[in-house]
Amino acid sequence: MRILVAYRGLPWPISEGYHLRILHIFRRLAERHEIHLLALNHQDAQRQKLADVQASGIFTSILMRDVPARNPIGRLRTNLGFAPVAAFHAEYPGFRRALQDEVRALKAKLDLDVAYVFDPWADLWFSDAALEIPTLLDVCDCRTMFYERRLERGHLGLKGRLRTHQLHHRFHAYERFMLERYPLSTVVSPLDQDCLQRIKPGCRVELIANGVDLEMFKPVVGEPELPGNLILFGNMDFLPNSDAAIHFAKDILPLVRRTHPEVTFTIVGTNPIPEVVALAGLRGVEVTGRVEDLKPWIQRATMLVAPMRFGAGIKNKVLEAMAVEKPVVTNSTGVEAMAPEVRDLLCIADTPIDFAAEVCALLEEPSRRRDLGVRGREVMARLHSWDTAAEAYECLFEELVATV
Repeated sequence: MRILVAYRGLPWPISEGYHLRILHIFRRLAERHEIHLLALNHQDAQRQKLADVQASGIFTSILMRDVPARNPIGRLRTNLGFAPVAAFHAEYPGFRRALQDEVRALKAKLDLDVAYVFDPWADLWFSDAALEIPTLLDVCDCRTMFYERRLERGHLGLKGRLRTHQLHHRFHAYERFMLERYPLSTVVSPLDQDCLQRIKPGCRVELIANGVDLEMFKPVVGEPELPGNLILFGNMDFLPNSDAAIHFAKDILPLVRRTHPEVTFTIVGTNPIPEVVALAGLRGVEVTGRVEDLKPWIQRATMLVAPMRFGAGIKNKVLEAMAVEKPVVTNSTGVEAMAPEVRDLLCIADTPIDFAAEVCALLEEPSRRRDLGVRGREVMARLHSWDTAAEAYECLFEELVATV
């Protein structure tokens, strides 16, 4: 098959959650099929990643198209909340139609069979082009559920609640539009699947969980564990991650240090927001920002702590820590998208006192930590394989092609 991948920007670096889904799945499909990337460039800095994406060898061709600046009148309509789908589209007048013409030409030139578009932001520009070629939409994480959780658990002030209500209204309408436009969609967790099927009853949404690269994420030989070191990693400008870091450092770590004063907390991840950077002023807290290689930082830690208070989708950090044979302490939000066999290996607590107690118990039981680590990697190998995810997409693409 000849597959067109439409993506918001360029999927690089591989350390970022959404990027790794694209790169791992299509690296495997590229062994049997021809993959072409349509990169919808919305930031000038995106072009700096082009050489790295080309060097990955995944894509037969890469076409970058610059997204125009937002139209202020369309932006105002979006913020006012009237007719959210039409308003969203009005932010980029004419661009969807121009992209449709371009995809029609690409289909003829490259003899394309099928297309894949990732998440609502790419669809915002691609949805007319989807009329030209059988297209699968990967919603990945349900935005409607994300904002529902934000309203329920985000401890928002009045301004924050009003803004989040607006975003929930916008994405609920837009996700319904997408589900009506595409014959087939995919998500990473059963919760996202259920939410989308409530938004548009009868729509077809298939579940394809994220994988974990067992070769990349494996125990690092020769890197000793740092006693009492706890880690949380991820993009630190992503609200669920930054909130979890702040929540742990301020509300949970002091409880742990009452009985284990030697404990340290390392926050690793790109683009830490100012509130996260400020945590480095707290006793026992280190904020690294971006690191060249994440694996040694995970290896040095005794465990991953992930008190995720809201969000959607599956938590890649949990999968990656388990693959490196590290135990994980998280909460109900962090595990609800996981398979039962994975949840059975996680330490779960939902209040600061209970979370601190779980951390302390693990610190005091090194043999239990080792056992959870070994079993965790084994479960990752069985349940979270990128090969399995790629094969599932291959079957769906073949099904779409057969309908033409």
